[in-house]
Amino acid sequence: MFYTYDQNNSGGGFDYDESRGLGIVVIVEADSASLADDRAEEIGLYFDGEDDCDCCGNRWYAASSGGDTVPSVYGTPVQSYAWKWKWAREGFPEAFVHFADGRVEGYGAMSARAA
Repeated sequence: MFYTYDQNNSGGGFDYDESRGLGIVVIVEADSASLADDRAEEIGLYFDGEDDCDCCGNRWYAASSGGDTVPSVYGTPVQSYAWKWKWAREGFPEAFVHFADGRVEGYGAMSARAA
């Protein structure tokens, strides 16, 4: 299953690191939500909200129990999603999919590309 983490713009900015596969959306393939959370933390996501903006809320939230059978953003397969964020308009990946086999693929306004 694929578990999607959508980054909150806490404090007026996003964390982004293409070399780690960290974008506005991070999708992790795993056998359960808890295993996906563990992998997400290895990538650089955190779920404690420490140092996040008090008024904006936490940057990341742990996965819910349900996942998707294909990498998806708001129920739309990542390959078909209509990207709307600034980086996507500039051609940078907005979402990174971390597959169970270790592959990482970036998706944005242009098309999929290996990260």
